[in-house]
Amino acid sequence: MEQPAFPLYRRSANGLNWYRIESPTVFTEIQQVGSRLVVHRIVAVIYPEKARILGLIKMDDGHAMPCTAEEVGSQLRKAEQFPISGR
Repeated sequence: MEQPAFPLYRRSANGLNWYRIESPTVFTEIQQVGSRLVVHRIVAVIYPEKARILGLIKMDDGHAMPCTAEEVGSQLRKAEQFPISGR
């Protein structure tokens, strides 16, 4: 597989998750939970995490779709409006 140019941007087919894939082992996920947005930064160490990133890169399972940097950035800005205490 040819190495893609990072970052890559994806969203889930149901529109509740957005992803900024920074490398084959690092990604940021913005997850809609009710009316809130939660941000997770994942550094893949174990195989299931690495397989998840590879699936997002390949988009071969029908659960991820390409999107733009602007879409992901918009979701990140919305998430920052409602920070979770302790972050």
